[in-house]
Amino acid sequence: MSMLSNSLKNLFSKPATRRYPAVPANIQPNCRGRIEYDMTKCIWCMMCSRRCPTVAIESDKAAQTHKVYRMRCIACGACVEACPTDAITMLEHYADASYAPTIDTYHQEGPIPKPAPKEKPPPCEPSEAPKKA
Repeated sequence: MSMLSNSLKNLFSKPATRRYPAVPANIQPNCRGRIEYDMTKCIWCMMCSRRCPTVAIESDKAAQTHKVYRMRCIACGACVEACPTDAITMLEHYADASYAPTIDTYHQEGPIPKPAPKEKPPPCEPSEAPKKA
């Protein structure tokens, strides 16, 4: 195909891309967009900041804040999987576009919630030992 025919074909065909944000994107279910904290569930184990491969999450237990550096986050979901209380969720929409680095700060008011105690299994009944012949 020559360059002239390729140019004419592209001139009279529809564009291959969408004009986002004027035309919204078709977001599929289970799309990894951005993370969100529910600070009422956070027990400050800081597993999210330890598991983040890009160091996009900074946790400060004394100030009770989590900072998420949006330009570092690759939406891998490692922090969501590591959180034992499901305080972090992955939203299906992306963060808004910006020219400057965005830092989202999540702050917890009040005392740190204690993790729920693990239930002890019921005591086992001693079973009869097999008799030796």
